[in-house]
Amino acid sequence: MAQLTHDQQSARSTPNFFKDLLAMSHIFNGVGSAAAVMIGAIITSWYHGQPVQIGAMLAAALGTLLISNGGFIVNDIFDVEIDRINRPDRPLAAGRISLTVGWIVYAVSTLVGILLGFATNAQAGLVALVIAIALFLYSAVLKKRFILGHASIGIMGGLLLPFGGIAMGQWIPMLYTFPVTFLAFFAREVLKTVPDVDGDRANGVDNFATRYGADRALRIGQIVMTICLLLLPAFYLVWSLNVIFLLVSLLLIWPLFFGVLWIFSRNDPAKRVHNMLRLSKLFFLLVAVALLIGAL
Repeated sequence: MAQLTHDQQSARSTPNFFKDLLAMSHIFNGVGSAAAVMIGAIITSWYHGQPVQIGAMLAAALGTLLISNGGFIVNDIFDVEIDRINRPDRPLAAGRISLTVGWIVYAVSTLVGILLGFATNAQAGLVALVIAIALFLYSAVLKKRFILGHASIGIMGGLLLPFGGIAMGQWIPMLYTFPVTFLAFFAREVLKTVPDVDGDRANGVDNFATRYGADRALRIGQIVMTICLLLLPAFYLVWSLNVIFLLVSLLLIWPLFFGVLWIFSRNDPAKRVHNMLRLSKLFFLLVAVALLIGAL
């Protein structure tokens, strides 16, 4: 078989390289975060009887996407040794993307995201800057500190909907969502420690799974997620959502969550965590859409 020319090899490898870049940035998580920011912006505008500032909303959403991507990339950079144990197929751990390229993409993505935040307004820019710094500190230091790592991700996740409000120049009403979204992201972070326990323990990471074991970490994550969903009707009490939000929470989200929890309880812990992590994204989306409908 004739040897491929350099150009042919490049043409063949380029699609895979971009695929690995997208995988390294966890692009779908970033899109979900950007969607949450847009929902927060729309609800805030409706609440205050103002037109939606499309340009500011899109700048904040794109900035969130890029900062989120940067956060996942820098996390993979710092976790490369852990991923060689837990997830050897990840682009950096497998050597398909070099650490140098990872740092460059991280820096560009994060910088552009921060600039888009400041292009939205001064408050949004400052929040974007603080979150970008916090994501770096999480990967470099906080992730290995008991509770601090989970709490920092919970705080940043809890700010997604309010960040959309900030882009519109207002904190209220989306600041009301912070306690619930904080718990949701905190629970998800606890659940994510379960499949990664071996690599985390080998690299000195102190979290619920390494300290108390995978089974207890799984139970803690499920309990916190349950508390989060039980608190949903409280939104109906603190601002003027319509009754549809309450009905969606009680008749759709609650039965779906507790039904899934019961079904998964019969699976082995590893499979249970995998399914819970996948479905948690669906629950986040359902809650965000319910808030959007409830604010009509």
